[in-house]
Amino acid sequence: MARRPPGVRTSARWLAGVAVAVAAVAAIVLAVMALQHGTSRPAATDPDPVPSFTFGPPATPAATPTPTTPTAPVAVTSYPRSDERFLSVGSGGMWRGVAGECGVTAPLIERSTDGGQTWTDVTPLYRGIGQLVSLDAFAGTEAEAIARMGDACETEALRTFTQGRFWEPYPEVLAASRYPDPAAPASLLTPQGPVETPCADPRSARASGATVALVCEGTAFVLGSDGQWAPLPATDAAAVAISADAVLVATREDGCEGLQITRLSGDVFADATSLGCAPVDPAAPVALASSGDATLVWSGDSLTRLP
Repeated sequence: MARRPPGVRTSARWLAGVAVAVAAVAAIVLAVMALQHGTSRPAATDPDPVPSFTFGPPATPAATPTPTTPTAPVAVTSYPRSDERFLSVGSGGMWRGVAGECGVTAPLIERSTDGGQTWTDVTPLYRGIGQLVSLDAFAGTEAEAIARMGDACETEALRTFTQGRFWEPYPEVLAASRYPDPAAPASLLTPQGPVETPCADPRSARASGATVALVCEGTAFVLGSDGQWAPLPATDAAAVAISADAVLVATREDGCEGLQITRLSGDVFADATSLGCAPVDPAAPVALASSGDATLVWSGDSLTRLP
């Protein structure tokens, strides 16, 4: 039997040892890598929150209230236009009236010759008067009125030359007058054409000489020569009247249990003179008029004289 050469056996043993060593080294490397992989993992943390879902439209966050600065309430006339009052004084008599409403409530015109102690009804019902729009004394003892007349409620100007016993229409007086359109109160009718008023429901419209004044939502206005309305320096106004070259204004003011009466004069009616406090209901229909150096305030059943 042939024998393997000694060099071949030695080489085989050497190769086997090398293989064993390589395997051992590989095992060590794998163990080290496994250990490094295990220790390099980050430390455990709290788990992420579980997502939540809302079905339907997203909720709208409640709005944060914005602080606001309180404002003083605006005085707005609370009584119906049919209760509006008129007052005018001539050298030989006093006249007063209540508007009424055409086809609904009869108007009233009264006359006094004893300073307002007693009154006589002189309403021209026989002519079919349905609503009083304006009332002014003239010629000392007489009066003229703008009124809606008849079943059609047509606007006419009436005058009496018999201290209220008889009244007659005067178309030329109507054409020259300035008064709120009874069918559209937001429009003031003038000889030059209609003028829009500062609000939809003006009250206490008065015209005398070159001055036209009214009250809109608690503010008194005068009509300028340019056809624009200028507010007067009087707030919370209830009524106005015209006295020569001045405007009288009744206002609701703190410290006055009733209506404060102020006379505004000067080029732009900026000069204010207090005439006193009239002890009347500040929410009731009211009318003003001047009588010499005095001012008359008609409210409720009373006629107050200031000063």
